Amino acid sequence: MATIKDKQIQDWKEQYGGVYKLPVDDKVAYLREPNMQDYKRAFTAMNKGGDIAFGEEMLNSLFIGGDAEVKTEFEYFNPARKTLIDFFRYEDAELIPVEGTNNTQIVIGEHKCIVRMITRDDLKMAERKNPSGKPFVTQEKLFEMVVLEQDEIFKDRNNAEVRFPLYKAIEDLQNKKVAWLEKL
Repeated sequence: MATIKDKQIQDWKEQYGGVYKLPVDDKVAYLREPNMQDYKRAFTAMNKGGDIAFGEEMLNSLFIGGDAEVKTEFEYFNPARKTLIDFFRYEDAELIPVEGTNNTQIVIGEHKCIVRMITRDDLKMAERKNPSGKPFVTQEKLFEMVVLEQDEIFKDRNNAEVRFPLYKAIEDLQNKKVAWLEKL
C-alpha cells in the first residue's frame, strides 16, 4: 500500500481542488475531482468500448497518486471502476417557471440562470453544431442558445458540479410531457 503524507494531500488539494481516496482492499488510489473534459473523454471511450473503457479513462485521467495496481490489475481495477460509476453524484437542479413567461429559472445550489422555452428548431440547430455526436456538446450548444440570464459560474464549461445538473435540467425541459409506446 502506497504511503501518502498529509502534506502531499494538501498540495494536491491546492493543485486540483477536490481530492478523493479510493481504497480497494490492500491498495489505495488517490484521485482528483473530475471536470467536464474528463467526463467527455470517458463517455467517448464508453461509446467506443463500453463500461470498462469508461472506467479506464476515468481512472487514468483522475489518478494522481497511490498504488498504480488499482489502474492496472483487474482484481483492483474492476471494483474501483464500479465505485467510480456511483461516486460522482451531483445535486439536482430545481426548475422554477418564471411567472407570466415561457421562461424557466434553473437553480443549482445557490446558482441561478434563466432560459427561454426550448423549441424544435433550437434542438435541430444544437445537433447540427455537434456533427460528430460528441458527448455533452449538443446540451452545451443548446444552453448557449436559450440562456437569457446566468450567474458567472454557468460560463465555466468545465465545472462538472454545475454542468451535469444543468444538462439534466435542459433535458428535462425538452421532455415535459411523457410518452410511451404500447404494442397492441
